[in-house]
Amino acid sequence: MSMNWSNYNVIYPTYLDSSKTIKLGRRIPANEAVDQPTVQEIGEALRSLRVRHVVQPFKGYSRDTESRWDNPGRVLVDMKGELVPDLMSLGNSDGLKMKTKIDTKIQLLKEIAKIIPDLEIRTRRLEQKKIQEKEKEKQKQILAKTSSTNTGNTSSKKRKGKKKR
Repeated sequence: MSMNWSNYNVIYPTYLDSSKTIKLGRRIPANEAVDQPTVQEIGEALRSLRVRHVVQPFKGYSRDTESRWDNPGRVLVDMKGELVPDLMSLGNSDGLKMKTKIDTKIQLLKEIAKIIPDLEIRTRRLEQKKIQEKEKEKQKQILAKTSSTNTGNTSSKKRKGKKKR
């Protein structure tokens, strides 16, 4: 079974990023957007919506050069394809009724933005980020203490004037 790639829509993390401007590529209102979403989080949100998608982690968004390095990747979404069956709900015989009707790409982006803050991988990532920031702050404090104690006698005197022969 071959896939028709013309039916796929592209979603970059910048489309959902509340810290980006519309000029940089945000597609939904900032109050509905999410702060720094990743491709993995978008993939998880689409998995929970049971929409067929493909994650391409090494692609970059051309409008936002910062995201090419800091938050690379894109997701191809099959808007016209069949729903992916929900394998987790084995007791539910009609597993395809759970998906809400999504007609446009903007509706899909808004649904993804609603789902992302509640994802487990996002909460773990944000917790790890806070821990790293605390560690960096501790390192800065330690470095500031050590540099302030060593500055007393380590300065070298520079002599101005003519060279001595």
